[in-house]
Amino acid sequence: MARRGENIRKRTDGRWEGRYIESYSSNGKACYCSVYGATYLETKEKLKKHKKLSDKAIGNKIEVEELCKEWLNIKKESIKLSTYVKYQNFIENHFVGYFRGVKVLYLACEDIQAFIAQKSYLSEKTVHDMISVLIQIIKYGQSKKYIGYFDFDAILYPKISNQELSVLKSMEVTRLVHYVQMDFEIQKIGVLLSLFMGIRLGELCALQWQDINFYEETIHISKTMQRLKNLDENTDTKTRIVIDTPKSQKSIRDIPIPSFLLEVLAEYKQQGNVYVLTGTTDYVEPRTYQRMFHRYLDEADIPDINFHALRHTFATRAIEQGFDIKSLSEILGHSSVKFTMERYVHPSNEHKKRNLEKMKIFY
Repeated sequence: MARRGENIRKRTDGRWEGRYIESYSSNGKACYCSVYGATYLETKEKLKKHKKLSDKAIGNKIEVEELCKEWLNIKKESIKLSTYVKYQNFIENHFVGYFRGVKVLYLACEDIQAFIAQKSYLSEKTVHDMISVLIQIIKYGQSKKYIGYFDFDAILYPKISNQELSVLKSMEVTRLVHYVQMDFEIQKIGVLLSLFMGIRLGELCALQWQDINFYEETIHISKTMQRLKNLDENTDTKTRIVIDTPKSQKSIRDIPIPSFLLEVLAEYKQQGNVYVLTGTTDYVEPRTYQRMFHRYLDEADIPDINFHALRHTFATRAIEQGFDIKSLSEILGHSSVKFTMERYVHPSNEHKKRNLEKMKIFY
């Protein structure tokens, strides 16, 4: 029987056998070789020597490009399609070109730091995400003995600037709502659902009437729509529409419908798999609805903003109206209250001024 933690056993012919990994196949499966000895200690010493040589040989053979693709192939079955496409983009458009010809065995912290500097033209968030993926790949390489020690703590991540995103002013919210009400059509309901319930654009485009429970007065968010790179090499289209579950488990949620929106929805109510934004079984995709939204802003004489700003506006106004942060975080489908506060809540100058005016009692 092999001793715990070792791959050494005594054979029926009296010899001791030690097994070690000589290489890995393209799918990550280990290929073993054996050494033999008359005693356990002799076999252990032989095994130690061969393992060391084998680990170095494997590292000398494997290049960063091959490691990246091997890791991605293994990750494919456990991640969402949108995540897979994101990782594939990082590898094909950034990692492969920069690390071309580099052996995994010789990859060091300095190489990662130089990569970060070379990608400074990208947003800090994008580079930060890239480095997180690279670290996953390197750790995978360590688990496969392709690479030895790596000083992860020495990597200096780019500092992500906490930029405030656009939020509509109170007068602009009033003007936009008035515009929607003046010449209402079912497509415009998406503006109201995001502005007063914080629903994301992709979630709105995937929303069907069967997701709206008029008895419980809730909207069930369980899917989102995205345009992603087409991985099918047999088609001419570079991208395709994908309807999938949201990006996290927290994003699957039931949102109570405020009474003033419930009345609007009830008036246009349909059954089954009809899409809310179209009133038919045909959907409107996110980039098309984004263009429609820009037209709405132009016609309402409101400065151009991204559709996502409606969600930020909802979060900010909700806090100003006394929403408790835990409820708001769950409505938005965030992973934590901290994320809601840091990224989505931007008190307006009017709100700050109203709070400052409360100090008058001490004057």
